[in-house]
Order: sequence, then C-alpha cells, then structure tokens
Amino acid sequence: MTYQIQLPDEVWDQIHALPAEADEPLSEAMTLLAHEPWYGEPYHRANPTGTLRQLVYGHGNGLIIYLILEQQNRIVIERVL
Repeated sequence: MTYQIQLPDEVWDQIHALPAEADEPLSEAMTLLAHEPWYGEPYHRANPTGTLRQLVYGHGNGLIIYLILEQQNRIVIERVL
C-alpha cells in the first residue's frame, strides 16, 4: 500500500532551505515513508504506538516529523530539518 504524502506550504519552505546535498537523502526518506510510514520512531516515547512519528535520515543529519492518518492512507509532514 502506498500512502499519499502531504507537504504544507511551511514544510516546502523548510525543504527549500535545506542544503543541496540533502536532496537525495530526503527523497529516499520520503519514498520510505510513502511505503513504510511506521518505520519511523514515535515522536513521544511515552506513546510508542502514536501516529506522530519521526524519521532520522541522511546518516543522522536530517529529521522528518510527520503524522500518519491511517484511515486516509495519508501522511502529513509537519517539519523537515
């Protein structure tokens, strides 16, 4: 199953602010999220099954914080660092 990834305007601004060398690792991370969104770690460790998740990418140099909307097969990216 493939999930649709939603990128709000403020997230696009964050992506455009990243250095050029982040493009490929970020693209790979987004592909992973579209197919395996539960691969990321819980954002709040006290809620390990929560739908707010985080994924470290780019050999530990980047972070994506996202929300899984399982019933809609959709992921909303909240922040890209």
